[in-house]
Amino acid sequence: MAQYAMKHMKTFCSVVECGGFVSAQGVLGMSQPGISTHIRDFEIRLGFQLCHRGRSGFTLTEKGLLVYEKCRAMLNSVSDFEADLGELRNKLTGSLRIGIIDNTITNPDFPVTKAIRRFFARQNDVLINVEVLAPDALERELLNGSIHLALGPFQRTESSLNYQLLYHEKHRFYCAREHPLFNLTASEISWESLQEHPVSSRAYLQSSDLPGIQNRAFVSNMEAQAMLINSGQFIGLLPQHYAQQWVDKGEMREIEHLNLAHESPFYLVSRKSSSIPNVIKIFIDDLMNEIESA
Repeated sequence: MAQYAMKHMKTFCSVVECGGFVSAQGVLGMSQPGISTHIRDFEIRLGFQLCHRGRSGFTLTEKGLLVYEKCRAMLNSVSDFEADLGELRNKLTGSLRIGIIDNTITNPDFPVTKAIRRFFARQNDVLINVEVLAPDALERELLNGSIHLALGPFQRTESSLNYQLLYHEKHRFYCAREHPLFNLTASEISWESLQEHPVSSRAYLQSSDLPGIQNRAFVSNMEAQAMLINSGQFIGLLPQHYAQQWVDKGEMREIEHLNLAHESPFYLVSRKSSSIPNVIKIFIDDLMNEIESA
């Protein structure tokens, strides 16, 4: 009976996290009718409806949201318990759930890829899950236990989380080839003339990227920022490593003479706990070793 309950919980959480039955098919390896049967049986066991499904799309009921939060916490606890048992057998097992911000793979100072390679070079049965989210969402997922670690820039600190500074990401100020500033010389671009053009900033900074300049657009990630800048209608900051692909093609230029450069601190964030699974400790060690050797 307990085995079926766990199966129902896993199916339900996957459907919620995928945003519906259709998207969950590939993750679960099940057909849509099979998923529907699991959800219906789960609802019968609980005695109330978990979600609305139909032409209007997939949405959780109020009780469904509460059940999801409890199921996710339960599944995370089971995963951590399995990791503890694996340690008793001197074998890494369980899950490793990591959250990062978008567009970090081009950053040579952010060697998560190398850390993952080092970690999985060991014999293990660890299941890894990597989520790409905005900083505020990463903190939320950490607090509810959906992820073990988060990596990215954070402007505020939660008392129940640990923040470990890793490095600073270099950001530069850019305009696109279609923008009026692109073909001007440095002497023709002043602080005053810069303020005549709309600027796009990152909403999660909770303030302007450039104090004193009025923002006309806000984005939640770097891809959206690059999209607005490439439109030629906005100017703004981008990570230097990420923008270089457009600079090399002559599609962007840096406005570098007005001291607009910015360094964004990157942190490794985890929940405060007296007992951290060995899987998490080892990955943190691998990550720090790669950063130190970069």
